[in-house]
Amino acid sequence: MAAATATKALKPLSLQIISDSICPFCYLGYKQITLAIDAAKKENLPLDFNLRFKPFLLDPSLPTAAPLNKRERMSQKFGAARFEAMEKQMIARGRTVGIEFSYGGSVRQTTDSHRLIAKAFAVGGEPVQRAFVEAVFSGYFEHEQDVGDHDFLAACAVKAGIFSSEAEAKTWLAGTEGKDGVGQEIREAIQLGVSGVPFVILDDKYAVSGAQGQDTFLEIFRKIASDSGKLAAEPEEGDLCR
Repeated sequence: MAAATATKALKPLSLQIISDSICPFCYLGYKQITLAIDAAKKENLPLDFNLRFKPFLLDPSLPTAAPLNKRERMSQKFGAARFEAMEKQMIARGRTVGIEFSYGGSVRQTTDSHRLIAKAFAVGGEPVQRAFVEAVFSGYFEHEQDVGDHDFLAACAVKAGIFSSEAEAKTWLAGTEGKDGVGQEIREAIQLGVSGVPFVILDDKYAVSGAQGQDTFLEIFRKIASDSGKLAAEPEEGDLCR
């Protein structure tokens, strides 16, 4: 009888992705991470990837009750000329990873989206959380949806499998469940020195800040898989939302 071929055990690799639902670099960075993971799997790197999103508020001063015009807000923050250049750059960069950025629509504070991101993980772990995050990112950045609107968030929650109906989701959103937890995790991120997002913590040891490219993450995965070389504990800087 032929000997059974031994299967190499996969090494667990956790990636905590600290992000905000209104950060374009967070969407861009997430796409790059997923592409790097796909490439790592094609290379048969012995890694078991475990992703989890953690909250951050880029602009706590944004209102929750009513939205603001996104273009006007960005022009006020960066200046009209700079924002125009940024918009063109982001549209071009987004298309390289399949994102069609659109800067129309409105913006407001994202606490409720973060409450649902945490709820998604509690309900169904990584698959449900990622499904919800992807729905919110796509809706806000590509389809000009209002990230603070309960109708939009409820639709995303049902699509991801957090709740069975939009009515149930909106009832939950009208409450306060998860709000304290979101606030605590944001404070913990700030205590870690996070001032911009995305900020990725790997295995609670290494940090990568900014929307790094697929090749950067793939090289990190290779080093972790082989245990060769050392990754710097200090974050590697990239494109950040601040």
